[in-house]
Amino acid sequence: MSYRFAVLSTVGTSVLSNVERNVGRLRSGRARGLFSSKDKPPSRLAVDDELQVLFRELAKPGDEVFDDVFNLVKSDPLTYSAELNAIAAWLRNYPAKSTIGEVLIALYPTDTGNSIFSAAVIRHYLNAESLGFKERTGLSPSTVVKVDEPVVLRGFGKGVEWFRDGLMELIDKFAGRIIDLKNRGYRVVVNPTGGFKPESAYLTLIAMLAGAWRIIYSHESFREIVELPMLPLSLDPRFKNALKQVGQGVYKGVLEQVGVNVDELEDKGLVEVKDGVVNVKDWVAKLLELTG
Repeated sequence: MSYRFAVLSTVGTSVLSNVERNVGRLRSGRARGLFSSKDKPPSRLAVDDELQVLFRELAKPGDEVFDDVFNLVKSDPLTYSAELNAIAAWLRNYPAKSTIGEVLIALYPTDTGNSIFSAAVIRHYLNAESLGFKERTGLSPSTVVKVDEPVVLRGFGKGVEWFRDGLMELIDKFAGRIIDLKNRGYRVVVNPTGGFKPESAYLTLIAMLAGAWRIIYSHESFREIVELPMLPLSLDPRFKNALKQVGQGVYKGVLEQVGVNVDELEDKGLVEVKDGVVNVKDWVAKLLELTG
């Protein structure tokens, strides 16, 4: 029997930090100039640094900086990319590789130029070196490897305000994709190794709520791959039922008359109350819509 796997992976800047450590191997003078900077190393740029815009513009094959970085990654992809290392190591250790007929890889960079650049390099490697990737993972040459266009999680990496905008993106673009892929018969594997840690923590919880099949993680110090326990998470039925009664907006007094503890819902950050009217927060409504 053949299975289809979908690997959804966040993307950080490990590609860039590893290039910085091997800057002498770059051939392009422009690339060496960018990656040898002590004041503004590309992997550690502030989210509002003007160089973030530059790296968005460089994120395409044919640019001399992009091609130079790509060639380094191609020479040793599992060393240069923590994301590729985690995905490849998990596939290599999966005991029933012969049952994998297709691997779909979806990359999720944060809303920063350096992460978007890194995702573009990783995607280009997977497309251009598909056979080499299969050899490194032990997949059969006949296994189909597909790579989606990277999906930027808007708001992520933009500071504390991401909780307002980024969480909606996470639920819509990430949880929604997990549910859609499950419904299409894929075994969904989530790799939250790359990117910002607070966002990765939320992503892991959302993946569990959405019903991912496996969640894997690469320990940055030991480079070991672990499968995180799949906790049986779900929304508290009390809150779920109460939130459905709130709907599109109901007066607080009406809800309290039917036994809804509005103060508890507000304390949990699930609703907001304005002028006596209770509304479910946008991200909560989206989560309810996706998870039923």
